[in-house]
Amino acid sequence: MTLSPAVATALPLLSAFGYAVAAIILKRATEGGAGPWRIGFVVNLTMGALFQLFWWFDDGQGGPFTVVAVLHALIVGAVFFAGQYFTFLALSRGDVSVATPVLGAKVLFVAFLAVLVLGEPLTASLWVATLMTCVAMALLGGEWRADRARMLSSLLYGGLAAGLFATSDILTQTWVGELGMPHFAPLAFGAMLFYSWLLVPKFSQPLLALPPRVLLWTLAGGILLWLQCTGMVLAISLAHEVTRTNILYNTRGIWSVALVWVVGHWFGNAERSVGPAVMTRRLLGAAILLGAVFLVRR
Repeated sequence: MTLSPAVATALPLLSAFGYAVAAIILKRATEGGAGPWRIGFVVNLTMGALFQLFWWFDDGQGGPFTVVAVLHALIVGAVFFAGQYFTFLALSRGDVSVATPVLGAKVLFVAFLAVLVLGEPLTASLWVATLMTCVAMALLGGEWRADRARMLSSLLYGGLAAGLFATSDILTQTWVGELGMPHFAPLAFGAMLFYSWLLVPKFSQPLLALPPRVLLWTLAGGILLWLQCTGMVLAISLAHEVTRTNILYNTRGIWSVALVWVVGHWFGNAERSVGPAVMTRRLLGAAILLGAVFLVRR
């Protein structure tokens, strides 16, 4: 099965919107006292459980459950989980304003890995779009001033997370055909049900100590992250254009700015009160990102 050009473009764009909404919701949960580790635990369990629904869409065309194929799926799940782990470290020990643009550099890692691992040819326009995306993410999420010690933590852990997420995308595109998507996805992400228990010792308080409303916010964010992740997994595995898909996905920066200003206050988000200089920089980043999307359109 292959995706039409329209669907291959729409999936990462819709996933980008879903991610932006989920980020606002999970930010609300954080401010409610959930903390990064309990949020990560609940989100991972939610995503791992929901991905088991893929078993119901078995089209009978998947490959055999060999030891190697199953191991490949479990490796992808482990790499994705490790990416989330370092994301949490970047956000908790560093500055969000520094970690966010570093995480946005994932698309550049994807571009290099696609050449080194997949032998995928990259046109000049795709390289330019990749670099434009990185610049745009820095403008959208970064601040010019940051504590040096926290900046180093953000750069180190954020860079590791970006590289791991890029590796997960490349490995998914490489190995998903061994089992087929209805088998590969529930195995890879279902493994996170077990990996996530590694986060429990980091809890500041027991999970059940969370207020019910905060737990509901966290669950809602997890469901949205599952939906957007599903869109990305389908786009990467069926369109076979991992670099272009990630560039389109980075339009989440545009949605983040728009949603914070329009509806962010509904979720207790105060970012709309930033000064005009910050908003000017973010709007410039959004314009550059739109230019990158235009370059990779079909």
